[in-house]
Amino acid sequence: MSDENIQYDVHNYEPVNKYIDDQARLKRSASTWRYAKAATLIMVGVGILAVLLAWAYYLYKKPHRLVSLSEIEQKVLSNEDRLIKNEKRLPSEEEINTSTSSNMLQGKINEKDLEISKLKAQLEENIEDQNLRKQLEEEKKTIEKEKLELQKKLVEKKEVRTNVIHFQYLEGELNSTKVSVTTRLHYDDPSNLNPNKTDGSDPINCYVSFIGRDDLSVVELGDRTEQPIVSKYHLDTLNVSYNDFIKLKNEKCQF
Repeated sequence: MSDENIQYDVHNYEPVNKYIDDQARLKRSASTWRYAKAATLIMVGVGILAVLLAWAYYLYKKPHRLVSLSEIEQKVLSNEDRLIKNEKRLPSEEEINTSTSSNMLQGKINEKDLEISKLKAQLEENIEDQNLRKQLEEEKKTIEKEKLELQKKLVEKKEVRTNVIHFQYLEGELNSTKVSVTTRLHYDDPSNLNPNKTDGSDPINCYVSFIGRDDLSVVELGDRTEQPIVSKYHLDTLNVSYNDFIKLKNEKCQF
């Protein structure tokens, strides 16, 4: 039995194991790459979505910036119509007179500038005759003074007229209480010598204040057609009637 030869085969599976390990490593690498690519795409998508949401929020908060093409065209057309109307509008006589007068004054100022420039050039020359130099200097001062007067007139022509209110005061009494009746005269157009308002309402109205009586506020007496606005407190404190205020208005308001 001991003399029998035992035979066996030896197989080398190392290449097979290496191949299996390589395949497993490749699969793991492929899976990792797929996960990385998916994560990258997700992050890119989230970033794009965030940008779009931010832009949408910006547009929502700034609606006035969204102007359609039709609105732009409408604005352009309206501006063109306004320019055409302004070109067709004939200037009023007052505008023509004011413009003509201003242009004439400016023309005279330009002439004075030219004369002053000529005199300066002459004075810069070596003039031995002192009398002539003195005469030129005096002439230059005179022209400069005339130019200054013309400039003042030009400024006055271009001044903007504003509305003014004149006040007139008359003192009186209400049941032994001294009062001051103030009449307002409105001049929306100061060039008009008579009181006037652009809306056509009565330009004259008045109110009464109570001298030395801090406890009594001003009472509006109104214009010609309005009735005085008197509180019960005033009537009780002064011990007067409503008709007393009407009488005061008729006597002291300077309509």
